[in-house]
Amino acid sequence: MKKYLKFLALIFVFSTACEKEEEAPVVSPSSSLDLAFEHIIDSDSLQFDNTFYTNAAGNEYRVTFLKYIISGVELYTDGKRMFRQNTDPTVISARYVDSRMAPIPNAPLGTYDSIAFSMGVVPEYNYDNAFELSYNDLGMYWPTSLGGGYHFMRFEGHWRDGAVTGGYAFHIGQNENLITIGFPVNLTITKENKSQLTFLMNLNEWFDNPHFYDLTVESGYTMGDTIKMNMLVENGHNVFSLKN
Repeated sequence: MKKYLKFLALIFVFSTACEKEEEAPVVSPSSSLDLAFEHIIDSDSLQFDNTFYTNAAGNEYRVTFLKYIISGVELYTDGKRMFRQNTDPTVISARYVDSRMAPIPNAPLGTYDSIAFSMGVVPEYNYDNAFELSYNDLGMYWPTSLGGGYHFMRFEGHWRDGAVTGGYAFHIGQNENLITIGFPVNLTITKENKSQLTFLMNLNEWFDNPHFYDLTVESGYTMGDTIKMNMLVENGHNVFSLKN
C-alpha cells in the first residue's frame, strides 16, 4: 500500500511540474512595425474630387473614394518566414492622413530581408464580423448575398473621354481575389526604435499591366463580376512599390 501511495505522489509531483511549465510559455521580445501608405498617379500625389488624371487608355478620371484593407503581414530572413501577423486587418482610408497606417504591434526583434502583405483580408478573417469595423468603415463589409466577409478595396469616382462620361466603382472581394505582394527590404526591428516602411500605391496601374482597362469599353462596376475583378487583381500585383 505504501509503495502505491508513493507512486501516486510521484505522478502528482510530475503532473504539477508539467502544468507549471505550460503556464509559463516563452514570449519572444517584440516591438512595433508600421506600414505607411501613400497614393500617387505616376509622379503626382493623389488629390480627391476635383483633379482629373489620365490613364493608359486616355480616359480622364477623378477619385472620390479609396479604401482598402491590409492583412497577413509576413517577415522573412534568407527565404524563411520568421513572423506572420496574427492581429486584426487594417482599413486604409486614402483620404485621411491619420488613416494611412497599418500598425503591427508585435513584430519580433531581428533583421529581415523581405516582407509580404496582402491587400485584402486573409481567409481566416474573411467572414462576417470576424473583426470589428469602425462606424466610418461599415461600407467595407462585402454583401452576404455574394459570400459575405469584407471588401478588399473600394476605388470609386467619375471619368470622361471626350464627350463620353460615366462613373466607376472598382470593388474587389472574396478569397480568390486576395492580392499578396512581396518586397526585398533591409529591416531591423529593435526595442529602442519604432520601425516604419512606406509603400506607394500608383492608381494608374489599376488600369494597365497586364490588362488594359479602358472605361469606354469595359464596365467600371466590378462587384460580382468575376472577370472584371480578376483583371483588377492581376493588375493589382503591380500597383504597390516600396518608397526609398
